[in-house]
Amino acid sequence: MRKIAVLYLSFVFIVMVIPDAFCQPPVTLQEGIGQYKQENYEEAIEILTKVREQDPMSSMAAFYLGMAYKQTVDYSKASVNLEDAVKLTPYIKDAVVELIDMLYQLNRLEEAEKWVKVAEKEEIFPPRVAFLSGLIFSKENRNQDAIEAFERAKKIDPTLAQPSEFQIALCYMKDRKLDKAKERFQAVVLQDPLSDLAGFARQYQDTVEKRMYLERPLRLTISIIGGYDTNIVQKPIEQTIATGITGEESGVLQSSVRLDYVPVLEGPWLFNARYALASSVNEKHTHSHDSMANTFSVSPGYNFGRFAINLTASYTNVLLRTDPDASPPPDSAPGYKRYLDYLTYGPTFRTMITQNNILELFAGYDKKNYFNQAELGPEQKRNSEGPRTYISWVWLFKENAFLNLRYDFNKEHADGIAWENAGNRFTFNLIMPILPADMVKWIGPLNLQLTGSAYFQDYKYEIDYGITSEKRKDKIYTGSVGLTWEFCKYANFILQYARTRSDSNVPLYEYNRNLYTTGFEFRF
Repeated sequence: MRKIAVLYLSFVFIVMVIPDAFCQPPVTLQEGIGQYKQENYEEAIEILTKVREQDPMSSMAAFYLGMAYKQTVDYSKASVNLEDAVKLTPYIKDAVVELIDMLYQLNRLEEAEKWVKVAEKEEIFPPRVAFLSGLIFSKENRNQDAIEAFERAKKIDPTLAQPSEFQIALCYMKDRKLDKAKERFQAVVLQDPLSDLAGFARQYQDTVEKRMYLERPLRLTISIIGGYDTNIVQKPIEQTIATGITGEESGVLQSSVRLDYVPVLEGPWLFNARYALASSVNEKHTHSHDSMANTFSVSPGYNFGRFAINLTASYTNVLLRTDPDASPPPDSAPGYKRYLDYLTYGPTFRTMITQNNILELFAGYDKKNYFNQAELGPEQKRNSEGPRTYISWVWLFKENAFLNLRYDFNKEHADGIAWENAGNRFTFNLIMPILPADMVKWIGPLNLQLTGSAYFQDYKYEIDYGITSEKRKDKIYTGSVGLTWEFCKYANFILQYARTRSDSNVPLYEYNRNLYTTGFEFRF
């Protein structure tokens, strides 16, 4: 009886189910194309995949399946099917151009260029192929070749004039030819002021104008900063040592003029030069602490693409109101005298680790010569020379904001053993905007700046300092917090507080110092 039941159920299954399966109509190419044209891309992919399984040699099925994948942004599968469409017989001409586009999107530029040559040879859609060729060259940073391709595209097909002009402007931006970029963006706007592309062009125009200002070859900066220094003479903390030292608090006026020359050179060559004049005038101790410094620096370099190398040389001459007499008379009124010549030079290596991370390395040599100093014995001669190096990392973590971490090492081989030392410095610098974008439009950018450093200086020889005799070790900590308000295009208002603490095993060099400053910086 059980066997009869099983046979009966098998018969019912064969009679009712199997015929239905065989009666289902096969999917067709026309059905898949219809779904594609109705923008039902998922359905089109399902149908056309089955069509390709049934007929792997159908170039038309491969083409429409590739196009459906393109519409769903699956560029990898799109490229596979479009490549079949150009290799099968008969090949689909439209597929060549679409394949070039997909390979460009996938950053497979060498393959894309190969198919560009095929399209050019067979004269397949010349204007669009020329435009795609320009995009490929632009991504490869072959900007002049890209410009020529875009010019060819708009000449063949005037309807491509506006997007071609836009791409040409971007190429000029990458080549830092900002005047030409500005002209091309203006042309985009004039061709169709109401288009979306014209809106993008206006935004880029604003960016170009800002860059033209920031990258102008000749830049003048003038600053005038006034403030209050709580310990201008670095009065020691130890009262027994500081006895007799008074008037350590003083008003200060710090002013500077800086001229930078940063020309835009053709090709990979780099160059910048700077002259700076800095002056510090004090309310008290003017005949020992007023100073004036002139600095000249040049930095030629070469950009290798992934990294750049500059050879930097800088010379600073410091004039100080000083008297070579160890005990000048009360009515002494010395003028500015030569105090310090400081020369530093060496190569700088700079590279972009990622889009927002910059690494910089410097290895150089310093030389310092002091003049008009009181004669305190041969062991106190401060003339020195020695290596200096640093490694610096900059993180551009948001627009107009960055974090910089840096480590410096220097060694001073001095004429006098009292000044023979090696130093290790760790610093950080953080700058970030603190106002929302809508407020910036009304009152201008307001930036917060935080800085800090720790300098560990170890002296080589044991010296008799009167109250102690040992190898001097200094630990100098500095920190500052400030606000910079760009109240107009050419000027900043600056407010800052800085604190210095010097810890030393020699009490003579232990002190605290606070500096409160405010002032203006002008840029032209």
